[in-house]
Order: sequence, then structure tokens, then C-alpha cells
Amino acid sequence: MKTVTNKNQLLHTDKKTAALLEDLHRLLSAEGTETYLVGGFLRNLVLKKPTADIDLCVIGNGFSAASKISRHFKATQIVLDADNDVTRVMLPGFQLDISGTPDISANLARRDFNLNAMAAPLSALNHGNLQIHAIVDPMQGLRDIENRVIRVTSSEVFRADPIRLIRAIRLSAELGFELDEQTQSLITTHAGLISTVAGERIREELLKLLETSQTGIWEKCLELGLLLSIFTELDPCCRHPQPYEHTWDVLEHSIKTIYALDAILGKSVWPYQKPEITSEIYRDSNFEKYFIQQISGTSRIRTLAKLAALLHDIAKPQTRSTDPDGRVRFTGHPLEGSRITSEILTRLRFSKKEISLVEKMVCYHLRPVQMNPDGQLPSSKAIYRYFRDLSEAATATLYLSLADHLATDGPNLMVANWQEHVNIVAHILSEQKRQLTRLTPKRLITGTDLIERFALRPGPRIKILLGEIAEAQAAGEIKTRREAFKFISQRLGGKPENNLN
Repeated sequence: MKTVTNKNQLLHTDKKTAALLEDLHRLLSAEGTETYLVGGFLRNLVLKKPTADIDLCVIGNGFSAASKISRHFKATQIVLDADNDVTRVMLPGFQLDISGTPDISANLARRDFNLNAMAAPLSALNHGNLQIHAIVDPMQGLRDIENRVIRVTSSEVFRADPIRLIRAIRLSAELGFELDEQTQSLITTHAGLISTVAGERIREELLKLLETSQTGIWEKCLELGLLLSIFTELDPCCRHPQPYEHTWDVLEHSIKTIYALDAILGKSVWPYQKPEITSEIYRDSNFEKYFIQQISGTSRIRTLAKLAALLHDIAKPQTRSTDPDGRVRFTGHPLEGSRITSEILTRLRFSKKEISLVEKMVCYHLRPVQMNPDGQLPSSKAIYRYFRDLSEAATATLYLSLADHLATDGPNLMVANWQEHVNIVAHILSEQKRQLTRLTPKRLITGTDLIERFALRPGPRIKILLGEIAEAQAAGEIKTRREAFKFISQRLGGKPENNLN
């Protein structure tokens, strides 16, 4: 990026964005409404980071301007903050946040960080191009962008809106900028205020933070007191010791698991081993598509898997026990951890589907390595049951188990054990693909077939028997309708009249 102190520098938007901004200018200026580009959109324009989120500030009534825009485009309008006159309009490919103010300078002074406290009049754009000298910059946001620093506009920023505590960390991670000393000090001072913020708002900022892959950002959250203010249940994990095979304590291990998962998913590099440690992991053609799959609102499987990585060992402190021989165990910590996870995510207003997904990952994060007794690869039936029980969370949990392994050993990784784990995951995923192929045709027999052929009464056992047929079919043990009937006959002891109800 050229130095932003070059006032003649020209900023460019893409053609689609330029066309929309011109339409908005014509629409709003027709009534004499003075409109500014502000906030994250203008900051990202300076940084040459494309974004579909456009922030507008109008001199006057923001809701009225938003209503005019929504009517013109026949778009959905959502009131975000009635007290502060903030409305969102959803357009195809764009999200507009429109606020109103009587004075642009006063509006900028109330914003969170200097690099967000800039404005540019829509009238200054020429076919989507904007000269830097047209930017209104009373807080020296351009200077902070050039110095790659995030600085609060005032000491009251976090008290005015504590959600900015997370936003500061998130922007640091997204942009790769440093937090200045005053901002860090204020976060530490006001970290406890995050508990006063509505769960929905914390969820949104948390998901955005989980989208980033900046190394060290979660330690920064911990250092500034924010991590334990959001997740108070993690406090017992802090500095809680682990058995000798672990490199880090429980909370450090959990944080490292986030980074390990990012490396496994190809979003970063695991710094404790050679790159081929993660590059040789099995990834099929649907790998990327699976992890970017949207679950609810702004959440994706990848972000929820990283959240599970943070919480997967949360119940270790309360489940800790020591055998007579001195061996430390955490018996039942996955199940107890899933219960605690559900409580946390309910508090943060995650959806039922999101909670179920993360809860399953936490509950079953050890299951992949428990499916190979005596060093044998998991059986076809074990694999079928695994995917049956975990459903949409199954694949993510396999990669979480690998991340857990890396974050356990760290620099002391035993390559032979790691390769065995990698092979198990590859076998499970490959076998599941084969099973899906076997199960693709129409199911061999129905519940009605069972009732009529074997004189069974309708009831829950019919579902159990159909599940056993599907399991045997997935394992390749039965392939035809005749074989399915024979399988059930054997299950019923060879007596058609036998009723298991």
C-alpha cells in the first residue's frame, strides 16, 4: 500500500460496488440528504480490502433514509439500534448499515477506534473512485492505518459499549495491527464489562474472531483478561497441570488446539513441526466445501470446530483423579464438558443447531482414537455407528482429534503415533465414502415389510431392526432384499412368529 499520507492517492471500488454507491448517491441527494461513507467500509477501502458491508451515515434521520433505500430496492430492512438510529438494509451481495446524525464530526468522535472514525462524502466519489484528501479524518485514522495500530478514540470507548472489547481484539487479528498501550490497558481495566453485553452481540463478534487465523490472538485475549471474562468456566483450566505426555497446561493446550486445527485446515502453519506433518493429512474433494458450510446465520462448521477446540477439555479440572499408582485421569471429561459447553453457548444465544454441533464435537473428541482396539483399524460397523451418532459433526470431530493430538505433544511429537492417528482418520473417511455408495440405492426393506413378514407389532424395535439392516448393508454384509430378510430372521432366532416388542 502506498503511504496514506499521500493525499493525492486514488482509492478504487470494484464496478459492482461503484454502481451501487452511485445509485445511492442519486437516490439520497435527490432530497438533499448529505451522505457519508464511514466506518469499516472506508477503512477497508484505504487498506484495499474488498468488503460487501457498506456503512453509511446521513445528516438527518437514518431510519428515514434506510426506508427510502429499502423501498427503492425492494429490500429487507432491519432496525439494529433504535436509540442510536441505526438500520440495516439487505441487498443482493451487499449489507448496508445506515445511521443518522446531526453532525458528522460529532458522530466520528463517538466511534470506537481512530481507524474507524473517518468519513467520505458520497458526492466526492467519481465512478467509484475516491481521492484520499476528500476523507474527513479528525482522529488521525489514516495515520494509525499507516502505522498499523489500533487506538481508541477516547478513554470512555469501552464503557460506552463493552462489545468493543472483543472488536478491538478481532480487528487486531483481522488486520494484523497492534493494539496501542492505552487501548490494551483500557481493555484490561474494563474486561469485566463484557458480562453486561447481550449474548447475541457477543456471539456475533466471537464468530468473527474465530474466522481469523492470527497466531497469538487467543493468548492476547487471555493476557488482557477478556477470554476468562467471556468464558468464566475456563478459569479452573488456567495453569491446571496435565500428565507428563502433555506439553502445556489445560488452557494453554486448548488454545494451541485452535491453532493446530487452523493448520490442519490449511489456514496457518503449525510452528512446532515441519510443514509436511499437516500437509499429509487426508483431505477429499469435499473437504473445503464441508468446512465452509453455513450452519446458522454467520457461523460455519470451521468456526464452530474452532470453538469446540477451545472448549473440548473444559471439564478436566473437575473430573481429575489420581490412581493408586500415581497416574492422573480425567474420566468422563468429554461428557461433562459437553454439558458445560451447552450452558455456555445457550448463554451466548447460539442456535440449537450450533449448540448441538459443538456439543457433539466436545462429547466425542476422543472417540476417533478409541475405535481401534489393539491397534487395529476401526471396523466398518464402528465407522457406521460413528457417523450415525455424530451426523454433521462427524468429519469435523475427526480433524479436531488430530488437532488435539498436535496440541498435546507440541514440539515433542512422536511421529509414529501421529502417523497412526492420521491413518485412522484417513481409513474412517475412506470407509465412510464406500458406505455411502452402498447405501445410496433405495433401502432394501421397510418397516411395513418387517411387520407383515415377521408378524411384528409396530413399535420402537422396528426402527432398531431397520437400523441394524442399514448398518449391515453399510458394512457390505448384506446387498439384496433376500439377504436382508435372512438377516432379520436370524436376529429373531429363525422364528417368524417371534415378536421382540
